[in-house]
Amino acid sequence: FVVVFLGYLRGVDVIGQTSITIRASEEQRFEWKGYGFRLYAPRGALPPNLSECTLHIQATLSGQFHFPEGSELISAVFWIAAPVTFVKPLMLEIQHCSSVEESPLNLKCF
Repeated sequence: FVVVFLGYLRGVDVIGQTSITIRASEEQRFEWKGYGFRLYAPRGALPPNLSECTLHIQATLSGQFHFPEGSELISAVFWIAAPVTFVKPLMLEIQHCSSVEESPLNLKCF
């Protein structure tokens, strides 16, 4: 299992990185303060043969992203490296900011 360090990729501006350990035996909530990122892992999310695993997360604000015409980035882009396939889904919550005063908001998630 190899973690790719995005800061070495041309045009990618990594603004933060962190790691969290998910444990099979407990429900967990993680908040990455200052980045608007929350993760919830239910008990039993890992395959039966694992007691824990570590997720590596990086936040970026720029890169060679391709969005539909007229779209713009309104939150960080999060890159999550996980060494396993989870047997129960994890829930992500990502905050973003946008002004609707000048034009109507048409939110798209990719």
